[in-house]
Amino acid sequence: MPFSGRWHLFALCGCFAAWASLGEHSWVPMMLILIYGLFLVIRKNYALLIAIFLVFIVIKIDLMFFQLNQSVLSGKEKILYGRIADLPQFDGNMLKFQLKTSESESVLTYVKLHSKAEKDKLIRELKPGMVCRVSGKLEKPSQPSNFHAFNQRLYLSRHHIYWQFKASHSPSYAKAVLTPYSMLQRIRENQIRFISTNFSSSSAEMMNALLFGDDSGMNDDLTSAYRMFGLVHLLVVSGMHVVVVFGTLFYLLRRAGVIREFALILLILLIPVYVVLTGAEASIIRSGLTAIIVLLFELFRKRRLPVSDPISLACLLMVAYDPNLVFDLGFQLSFVVTFIVLIAGPLVIHSYQSSIVRTITLTLICELATFPITVLNFYQLSLAGILLSIFFVPFITVIIFPLCTAAFISSLFFMPLADFLSFVTDLLLYIPHYVLLYLYNHPPLQLNYGALTGWETSGSILMVAAAFVTWESQKGVKAIVVLFAPFLLMYVWVYAADYANPYGSVTFLDVGQGDSILIQLPHKQGTLLIDTGGTIPYRQEKWERRKKPFEVGRDVVLHELMALRINQLDAMVLTHRDFDHIGGMKGIAGKIVINKLLISPYHDPDKTDRALFRKMINEGTRLSLVHASMVIKIGDASFHVLSPNERSRESNDNSIVLQVELGGKSWMFSGDLSQNGEKSVMKRYPYIRADVLKLGHHGSRTSTSELWLDQLRPAIGIISCGKNNRYGHPHQEVVQALQKRNIRSLRTDQEGAISFSFDQDHIVSIKSALSP
Repeated sequence: MPFSGRWHLFALCGCFAAWASLGEHSWVPMMLILIYGLFLVIRKNYALLIAIFLVFIVIKIDLMFFQLNQSVLSGKEKILYGRIADLPQFDGNMLKFQLKTSESESVLTYVKLHSKAEKDKLIRELKPGMVCRVSGKLEKPSQPSNFHAFNQRLYLSRHHIYWQFKASHSPSYAKAVLTPYSMLQRIRENQIRFISTNFSSSSAEMMNALLFGDDSGMNDDLTSAYRMFGLVHLLVVSGMHVVVVFGTLFYLLRRAGVIREFALILLILLIPVYVVLTGAEASIIRSGLTAIIVLLFELFRKRRLPVSDPISLACLLMVAYDPNLVFDLGFQLSFVVTFIVLIAGPLVIHSYQSSIVRTITLTLICELATFPITVLNFYQLSLAGILLSIFFVPFITVIIFPLCTAAFISSLFFMPLADFLSFVTDLLLYIPHYVLLYLYNHPPLQLNYGALTGWETSGSILMVAAAFVTWESQKGVKAIVVLFAPFLLMYVWVYAADYANPYGSVTFLDVGQGDSILIQLPHKQGTLLIDTGGTIPYRQEKWERRKKPFEVGRDVVLHELMALRINQLDAMVLTHRDFDHIGGMKGIAGKIVINKLLISPYHDPDKTDRALFRKMINEGTRLSLVHASMVIKIGDASFHVLSPNERSRESNDNSIVLQVELGGKSWMFSGDLSQNGEKSVMKRYPYIRADVLKLGHHGSRTSTSELWLDQLRPAIGIISCGKNNRYGHPHQEVVQALQKRNIRSLRTDQEGAISFSFDQDHIVSIKSALSP
């Protein structure tokens, strides 16, 4: 084959072409290709230079003329017709599926279910490939309203989905002529449901994940634990499964007397079937495509390919088919890990005699190769995961996967044997999963790198490359140290940068209808969190409950803290006990270190709050009561407590009110203080001023009196409220009072999260998550 052993260069060039056209920092891939092109010119390797240039041009032309990354829908459509393109997903009272319209556009469709009978009927009858009619309204996927939130709109657009359809009632559907693809989808769905119905939950979740690529039924904490420790790839159908399944099939065919050529042709035809039956994710497509390329060369008796060429050719074909795949996390991890194992595996085997040392070294190499990708997406790296891999990789691949396969096959012929194998699987999984969940709740050796900048990401890639180059010339313990070095050097780098940072920040997080304010002092002197937001729970029947309902403390506040490399809070202030201010605490407590928990003497915690407080105290948090005239000292900043002075019958007037000088400006955080509470504060502090005021009670007319504004004379007013909230906050009277006094108002429902950056004497910048 032309350019044998060089096809990884073409694959990389194809990925760079897609990145340059569709991704951020497009100058980076262009510069790298230019530098390598100059290198080839110096080496006078013009043939390779022309070939790489042609690959780049072909991918660019493909993007310009064949990849139409835009919607054909106007957005005004009220009724959509199409086919159900994937497995309908039921989560509590919500149904979700992709609808492939008559214009061949995929629309993510949501249907809210109103009764258990309706849900059961749709579970029985709604199938992939059905013709479907839905009425409702189209909406653009939401944009991230916090600085480090998941960008759903971008994610969906890279999967060629540009609209969400909120159905007003259940879809109308009818049977349709099945395509081979939808027929395989139905077979997959039927087997997943068969396993879920006939096996224990512990066995079923592993069988569905390992055999059919469906982890939707897995315990959420268990999935998160696998992900935290870098083991989630074990729950994904990948190359190992393809090798085992089709290697075994080829052996059986040959033992049965089938000629070699016919056996190879049969495998080539069956691999696409297997890919669809196992979910057709990027990792299994890569595995299947690579296997087909290898088998085709075997079939035509071509000379054996270099190990890197089949996977490189598969990568190039996938990128040519859909350049957006280069941004798919599964695509990135699958190709990087497989490529590095193929290249480094023989070196490891040759360099080390002990199988344990080989396993540790290869695990380290894979962790190091994927380090920039992992940190960029998850912020964290678990060193404990490297040790856990030594046990879990062979345990899942050598023991659990064969057991699950045997149990499933047995269930088709003799259920008692399947039940026995399922029981053995449960028994073997119990202790490892118990330990994994314990470590997940008490994570050891966890390194939080936070959200890296472009320069930091580039630095991590250079460190990884340097480590691999150095590793080849080292032996023994030195080689292991070299592989560990980038993890620690990068950790020191990012935290040194934080301590050197002369700027602090005040960030009003978008927690919907609630409050959560994060204050970071310059040079990492200290961090204070005022309130945690809270998603108000509603009573629901069992069938209505979501598997993983949105929890603002975990999904917003904790996520932002991790992205900002905040592993501990010097203090958390809970202004008062309204749920929209403290409900998110349960999603944060135990996940990071909280040195002090500050509440008012009139907080009056309920039973649930008291249990959570006890848990936090047992973990080392100091609980303190604060009231008017006290000062909270954090770093160089002094937070003056202005209220409460005495118990009020109104819960909102028991709010802790704080004033502090930051960046040469006076800031006031007033919780849900009402107009009566404002009068009390003004009476005690008649000369009080505030340059930046967080308005009380989300802009309600019960707070922020004109007298209060005239007294404080703020330049900026912050309103923390939920978009289209049912209370009508902020009330028009309050908005008009701000406008009348030329007070600049910033609202989280319109701006998303709002962040002020300050130095010792000035507010340096103001930015919002939803600003253009």
